[in-house]
Amino acid sequence: MTTATTLTGTSYAKRKYNITAPVSVDVAKNYVRAIVAIASADGELAQTELDWFVEEQQMLGAPSDFIEENIIKFDDKNVNIEELLSGIHYDFPLNFRRSMLYQAIKMSRADGVYHDKEKAAVARAAKILGIERSVVASLESLAEIEESADRLRLAIFETDV
Repeated sequence: MTTATTLTGTSYAKRKYNITAPVSVDVAKNYVRAIVAIASADGELAQTELDWFVEEQQMLGAPSDFIEENIIKFDDKNVNIEELLSGIHYDFPLNFRRSMLYQAIKMSRADGVYHDKEKAAVARAAKILGIERSVVASLESLAEIEESADRLRLAIFETDV
């Protein structure tokens, strides 16, 4: 179990999310658990979704034991997203609400399908977090653009797409 009280981001965390300050372990736990709960709202957490999120957290600098406890072994079936998000105040050096939804959308899409139940869970989380529908649509579009750019890069490199 992680004994540190804060997690320090990597150069990837700085480049991708502009995370420049350590993040409280307690805050990080609630953050990743909320994302897992949103992505598993369709009743299933696909292995590709889990793999994407674990890799993302590793690149951000989360320790293996933190990932194991709060993502891999987290009981996403018995969690209430509203309870998890309501009244929680995060001390992130960025707009955690938007980054949380962005990661939830990316994780939900990692299996190649953004299910209606996942979309509904993202919309519900956005409402709880006070995020406008236009911002959610923008985040969903960003995820689509990034996926298209990845496919384009692979096609240009003449790899299997």
